[in-house]
Amino acid sequence: MGILSKAQKAARAARKAKEAAKTVEKKGSIAKKMTVSKTDIQQAKTANQLDTMQRRIDDMDDGLRKDMMQKMLDAQRRSFEKMQADELDKAGRKSAQSARDRKPFKGYDPSKDLPFKRGGLVKTGHMDMRKGGMFYK
Repeated sequence: MGILSKAQKAARAARKAKEAAKTVEKKGSIAKKMTVSKTDIQQAKTANQLDTMQRRIDDMDDGLRKDMMQKMLDAQRRSFEKMQADELDKAGRKSAQSARDRKPFKGYDPSKDLPFKRGGLVKTGHMDMRKGGMFYK
C-alpha cells in the first residue's frame, strides 16, 4: 500500500487538483475555462439558498411569523455580504502589497547622511513643551 507507481501518483495528484479547483465553462465563450475554488462554489450555493428563502418568505401570509423570518434572513444576508466584502478588501490589500513589494526600493542610502538627523532649532512651531514642544503641529 505504501509503494505507488508513477501512474498511481500522477492519478492521485490529478484527483486532488480536480477536487481543489473545479473548472467550468464561461457563458458566452467556447473553449475558455475558468478555475473556481471550493469556497466560491460554497458561497454561490449560500447565495442561492438565501434567494430561495426570500422567495418562500415573500409567498407567506402577512403576520408575525413572516416579519420574524424576514428579520432573520436580513441579518444572515448582511453577515454574508460583510464576509464577502471583507474578503474582497483582503484580496485588494494583498495585491497592492505584492505590487509594492515587486518595485525596486528607492529608499535612503545608508552610506549617506540621513536627512532627519541635522540638529538645530526649529524656526517655526511651538517652543513650549506643553504645546507639542519643538515639533511642528
